[in-house]
Amino acid sequence: MNTRTTPVLPPTEAAPPTLLPLNPIGQAGRDGDELDMQSPKKPSGEPGNGSADTAHIIPMDTLEPQRWANGRGWTREIHREPAADAPETVAWRLSLADIEDTGPFSPFPGMERHLLSAAPVPLQLSIDGVVHDLRYTQIVTFGGTAEVATTAVHGRARPLNLMVRSGIRGSLDLLGGDAQLSVSAAFATALVVLDGVVALDGRRLERFDTILPGDEGTRLTLQGATVARVRVETSAPDAAPAPA
Repeated sequence: MNTRTTPVLPPTEAAPPTLLPLNPIGQAGRDGDELDMQSPKKPSGEPGNGSADTAHIIPMDTLEPQRWANGRGWTREIHREPAADAPETVAWRLSLADIEDTGPFSPFPGMERHLLSAAPVPLQLSIDGVVHDLRYTQIVTFGGTAEVATTAVHGRARPLNLMVRSGIRGSLDLLGGDAQLSVSAAFATALVVLDGVVALDGRRLERFDTILPGDEGTRLTLQGATVARVRVETSAPDAAPAPA
C-alpha cells in the first residue's frame, strides 16, 4: 500500500496563504468499531445562520464526544455527507479523534483514508509494517484495508480524520499565514481551524471550529493561522459502495 507523509508546515509571515497539497485522500485515526457508514446524519453541531448559498459554522464545543468501543479514545463527528447516487450510504465523513493509547485501527474496505496530526503531541503509526512518526500538521494517507495501528502516543493526540468512498475524488491541504480570502464551495468543501486568528465575515472562530462554505463567497481572514482545507467531489459516477 502506497503511503505519503507531508512535511510539517513551516512558520509563515504576512503573505498569501501557503498551500501544502496532498495526493489521494483518505482517513485515519481510530474512529471506533461501531462507525455506521450506512446511516447518514445531518451535519453535527449547530451551524451558523445561512442557507445553501452562504457558509455555515460548526463550533467545536457543540460536537458530542463518543467513546470508542475499545476505550482507547474518543471521536467527535464533524460532518457526514450522503452519497448522491446512494443516499443510504455515506460519501464522506469528517471527524476529530482523541487518541489516548496504542492499538489497531478498524479496517474499512471500499474507503480511502487520511489523518492530519492536529495537536503538538508526537504520534507514531505503523502502516502495513512501515512506521510513521507524525508531528503537528503532518498528514499521512492510506487505503481502508491497510493494516494500521498506533504504536506510540505521548499524551493526547488529536487527529483530524477524513473518510471518503473509493472512486470519489478528494484532497486535503493546509492554508497558512496572513491572508484575506473569499471562500466558497468551489474553494473548499470544509475548512477546519487548527491555530492562529481566523475570522469569517468578522466572526472570530475557535480552534477546531469548522466552516462549510456555501455557493456564495464569504470573507475569511487569517492572521498567523493554520487551517486545514478539505475538498471532496461527491459526483464521481463510479464510486464503490460503502462498507456495511
